[in-house]
Amino acid sequence: MAGENESLAKKLDYLKIEANNHQDRHDELKNSTVTLTQALVRLEDDNTARALVENTQQSEVLRLKNALEKANTAVDRLKHLSVDLEEQMQSLVSPEVMAEKESQVVVLRKELGIMRSNHRLLATKFYTLKDSMNRVSDKEGGGEGEEEGKGEGGEEGGGGGGEGRGKVAARTQRGPVSSALVDDLIEQIEKLKATMEEGKARKTDVNEDAHIENESFQPDGNYFNSRGAGEDVPEYLRYEGPLRNWRLSKRECERCVNDVWMAKEEWVEDNEGESIHLSDFMYIYLVEKFESNQALIAEFGYNMIDALERYISDSDCKIFLKILQGELAEEVRDAELGMLVEIPRVMEDEDMAIHSGNPSGLLPLPIYMRRLRRLLTTKSEHSFNKLQKALAFEVKKGRNVAYNELFEEDEDGNQGDFCELLRAQHLEEIIAYDKALVDAIGEKEAKEGTRGWLKLSALRDVIGHVDVDKPRAEINIYLARGYGLGIQECMDKEAEGESVVVAEFVTRLRDGLLKRSEKIGAVSG
Repeated sequence: MAGENESLAKKLDYLKIEANNHQDRHDELKNSTVTLTQALVRLEDDNTARALVENTQQSEVLRLKNALEKANTAVDRLKHLSVDLEEQMQSLVSPEVMAEKESQVVVLRKELGIMRSNHRLLATKFYTLKDSMNRVSDKEGGGEGEEEGKGEGGEEGGGGGGEGRGKVAARTQRGPVSSALVDDLIEQIEKLKATMEEGKARKTDVNEDAHIENESFQPDGNYFNSRGAGEDVPEYLRYEGPLRNWRLSKRECERCVNDVWMAKEEWVEDNEGESIHLSDFMYIYLVEKFESNQALIAEFGYNMIDALERYISDSDCKIFLKILQGELAEEVRDAELGMLVEIPRVMEDEDMAIHSGNPSGLLPLPIYMRRLRRLLTTKSEHSFNKLQKALAFEVKKGRNVAYNELFEEDEDGNQGDFCELLRAQHLEEIIAYDKALVDAIGEKEAKEGTRGWLKLSALRDVIGHVDVDKPRAEINIYLARGYGLGIQECMDKEAEGESVVVAEFVTRLRDGLLKRSEKIGAVSG
């Protein structure tokens, strides 16, 4: 009996040990289960965050795709309009008539050049004769006191000023001068004056800018002092010596601007989309225009710069000049043109919605301004109020806005006050954002004390701080452009804590459009 109890006691102890072992294993499994559950929760959180990022990226891709499709549609519309306008021009004026008119213009230009040459010759003769007359008069006055030239009042020197010159014989160092010679000189001077006045009257209706290619023409204005032919001077301005100042008119300046843009677009298309800076293309354009004559190339270039600076208040001139001088990227002009296409399109959609799909070309002023406010979400209230006043003044007492006519140009290339103000504000906002961003990057570099270097992550923070509404995708584009790599490569460098030279980053960053992002959904309909 005692042996059985001892055996049972041993078994009981063994079972207790097994139970303890099972309890330990249970506790381990429980802890492992908790650990796995936490890991699964973290994995689900990571998947959720990744899905949100992917959705955001997909939304950006869709937005960009839609924007591209809209831009392509706008380009197609413009191409069709251009074709229609060409067909209408051909139907209105036959090619034979146009060729005849052009030949007449060429003949008139040649005749005007000859007339100007004759005018300068006559002017030379006039001033020569006038100088001779003055010398004769001076010599008469010096000899009258001792000769027989007393006037009717008995005073020496002649009583009447005209008689003293024409009727009193005077002795000079070369001998006596007859009154007949003086009268003949005066008669010739009067004839020359009449001829000059006639020449001036005949040239008033002629566009003086047409003489830009006439090397023999000498303008009344001053001359440019060229900057020389050094490497620091753009090729289209390289020249040694003075160059004629033509004082180009605003109409001629804008015509040249449009010609250069059109020629550049054709060049890019012919060269399979190759990129070229406007300053470099300017030289290519002028070489072809003036058949490699560097004197005419430089003369045209200096006159273009002069005219662009004089008409800087015009948006077309200001944008062209700043892009030409490297102060703005060409995408700034593309963005402005896109805005001028987008606004009428949006207003037409609004018009169609109001009039059951049949646009009238008119929108009530309040509806137009409300729709415009929803479109231009980054504009300050002060700027928008100025736009509203300009549009109200342009519409005057009318209550409807002819939204397509707002952006049309007159024969001098001018647009209405509303359009000019809208374009000026658009450019000023881009320039202001560019300055704010570059200044903020400089302040960050100075604060960090990194001697001209900044981490990509720090630059991301600066861009996001200057424009709090800028999406991450757009910040990625800015960083990649400034770093000079693709977006994914740039993101990898940022994750590795890579730094970049600030000056080089800013230079590359400015090669593209810098603009505040629209506030999506900031203004309700």
